[in-house]
Amino acid sequence: MISGKKNLQIPQVDASLDKPLDKDAPPTIYGTSLTPELATASLNLSVDFIKQQQSIANKFLLFHPFTLFSIGTIVTLYLALNLYYPGNITSSSISGYLYQFFLLNKRQLGTGAILTLGSTSFIFTLLSRVTDAYFKSKINEVTNSNGEVIFGVNLPKLSSSNDSKEANSPQLKNTHIVVYRQTPIALVTVNENKVLSSDESLVMSMSSIGCRRVYIKSGILEDLLDWSMIRTRTIAKEGKYGQSMKLVYAIYSFDEEMKKVLLRKGFKKVQSVKIRDNRLLGGLFGIETELWGVQFRIEPTK
Repeated sequence: MISGKKNLQIPQVDASLDKPLDKDAPPTIYGTSLTPELATASLNLSVDFIKQQQSIANKFLLFHPFTLFSIGTIVTLYLALNLYYPGNITSSSISGYLYQFFLLNKRQLGTGAILTLGSTSFIFTLLSRVTDAYFKSKINEVTNSNGEVIFGVNLPKLSSSNDSKEANSPQLKNTHIVVYRQTPIALVTVNENKVLSSDESLVMSMSSIGCRRVYIKSGILEDLLDWSMIRTRTIAKEGKYGQSMKLVYAIYSFDEEMKKVLLRKGFKKVQSVKIRDNRLLGGLFGIETELWGVQFRIEPTK
């Protein structure tokens, strides 16, 4: 008699990021590796981290000197051509002069204020379309590969069966997911950098790290970095590497908060290059991809 293994769809942990956490769930928090039940939630979280980067990029572009200069130029040209400067205004104080000037130019100043808001909204809309196209391509890279470019496994196949090749992949241990009130809220995943690693030194790259927006300043990112360094050390000990190892992570130059987190954990900027996927973002606005890393060693046992 030939027996076969039946493939069943694994029930998924709720992966909705727009819903608040279940208040009735036990207030427990724990970490776990990637499992079939967490496949969909992990994919959603990794995509959400990219969307967070897009939001930061939009804010950076809005307050970029070029954007402010463009808005200022538009408003200044309008006011210069439309303000009324009568020569018969007399006043014994500067405040009195400004008051009379305001009365004479109320309509022009009001229009200038509306023009400022309108031009800001127009320019921001244009820039948002640029960032949307850029980051949508990054999201498509993740979704089109079924998460494999991030996690090293095909997530739909992982979620389909406990008996699949993906469910038994050692790569699952390279992802750490933080679960709070039975809801995944943060994760980090590391992969060996085959290009930079050698027999003498292991180099691990973080392909994704982040948490739900509400927890960004809770210190959870520092905990994820600690786990990544511990995982790197474990892999180095288990493999045929030397005592030196490095953990690296590529971030965008506008992500100032993440830079502060990395600095607190001992990371340093290794190199930076302007993004080449989008000439406007990389050229006009000077956005760069920065590679940050921390190097440490396995201390020999005494």
